Amino acid sequence: MTPRERILTAMRGQQPDHVPACPDLYEMVPVRLTGRTTWDVLVYNDPPIWKARMDSHVHYGTDAFIPLFVPMTERHKMSVLFRNEEKLIIREFVENDDGVEWSPFARIFERVPPHARVEADTLDLDTTSLREIVKPDYARYGRDYFEDARDYAGDRGVVAPVVRLPCIDHRASSTYRYYDERETVLEEMQRAGEAMICQAEEILSWRPDVLMIANSGLMIFNPEPVFRQLSLEWLKRVTALAKSKGVLTHLHCCGPERKLVEIAAQETDLSSIEPVEAPPMGDCDLADIKKRFGQKMAFKGNLHTTDVMLFGSVATVEEACKRAIDAAGPGGGFILSTGDQTPRDTPDENILAMQRVAETYGRY
Repeated sequence: MTPRERILTAMRGQQPDHVPACPDLYEMVPVRLTGRTTWDVLVYNDPPIWKARMDSHVHYGTDAFIPLFVPMTERHKMSVLFRNEEKLIIREFVENDDGVEWSPFARIFERVPPHARVEADTLDLDTTSLREIVKPDYARYGRDYFEDARDYAGDRGVVAPVVRLPCIDHRASSTYRYYDERETVLEEMQRAGEAMICQAEEILSWRPDVLMIANSGLMIFNPEPVFRQLSLEWLKRVTALAKSKGVLTHLHCCGPERKLVEIAAQETDLSSIEPVEAPPMGDCDLADIKKRFGQKMAFKGNLHTTDVMLFGSVATVEEACKRAIDAAGPGGGFILSTGDQTPRDTPDENILAMQRVAETYGRY
């Protein structure tokens, strides 16, 4: 099987030739491997992050699953607020008939990853400066952006365009507004959900293999009653829409996820979910969720990113891979991965060990 075939077979709940090994190589490791600064890749698209992700999987010989946040139009621009040899700070904005509309966030990039997103008004800077507008090295949008990434990946992996569910985000102010201005927030979430469905319809017209739904820490900031009020309707709608088009859906929700697995399996058409993290970072017992919900969806995860991948020995990684395969591999429907993004300084030998165990111990 090709890596693409292997991943899609597992996401359909079926049995490929062996368990796919798809470590979450989101930004930190790919940027490190380019030898470029963080802002070269993530601000100036030199190279675009999807290329760096694919190249990193080729480097390790792993099966590539590439989440793709697709810039749908060129309306969103970036302004440089601060720059020196070690740091770049930018803020996104759009220009409309009323003038300039600024993102509430600024992004701080150090020379090496990771980077940070902070509320712009907390910075001691002129945060509405238009003196320097970012001109990316690579600038494509919408379907062209997706097609470039899919063509580059080819049969070496799966490129999954991303949409996001309406929900409360990580800011404390968002939680306060939900309780203090409930009706206003509900109206905003309704509009956000409708916009997400419109975006999903456009993406599905491109016929991707997988539509990814990415909401990091969803259940941390949206406990079950809030999730049901703000997000569940839209998860039902977008997974049903994709299913009607013959497209798989895959959900990323790091942190506590056990209840979300149950809800998604019983109440939606979701195909697969990640990263089903083990305690203490998450609350998933991989063997338990496979036994209870493995007939309804596939799973991708769940090696501990720090104790196992970053600080563990090769033997530690091998043992953890075998335990995960024993827990969720039988019958298919499992992709061996990390419990969220692989840390920047993870030893190469540990990533290589994942692939080696998947090809040998994980062979069906």
